[in-house]
Order: sequence, then structure tokens, then C-alpha cells
Amino acid sequence: MIRKKQRVKLKEVLGYHYTDGVLKILKEKNIKSRNGKPYGSSMIRNVFNGLNENEDIENAIIELFIRTQEGIKETEEARNRILGIT
Repeated sequence: MIRKKQRVKLKEVLGYHYTDGVLKILKEKNIKSRNGKPYGSSMIRNVFNGLNENEDIENAIIELFIRTQEGIKETEEARNRILGIT
């Protein structure tokens, strides 16, 4: 379950439009609900907000967080390299 402090940090990095990214990760890993259908955005939001528990979705949220942080770091490094900042 995603705790309140974790949610604050996740939202700080992911912002409010994270569901598409989580859906993409779930699709990449071929993770579906019990009835064999892809998860919906509302389920992802419920897990993110602590209303539901789902380990697969929680892991996908964390993976999106890691990917986003790496992307931010790469962008910052590229900007610094272009600007000649060490």
C-alpha cells in the first residue's frame, strides 16, 4: 500500500498525469486484472491514493517514478553539457 509520505514524493515527481505512464508499463509487462482485461485509470488512481491495494500496480507506479527521475536527470545533464556547466 502506498503511504501518505510516499504519495507526496511520488506526486512531486510524477505530477497529476501519471496514469498513462502506469498503463503503458502494465501493458509492456502484460499485466491484467483477474478477469483478463487491462486495468483502468480509475483503478490506478485508487491504488495511488491508497483506496485499493494491488502489488502489480504499485510496482508499476514505482517503476514509472524511477524512469521519470532518470529522464529528469538525463535532461538536466544534457542542458548542463550544452551550456558548459560542470
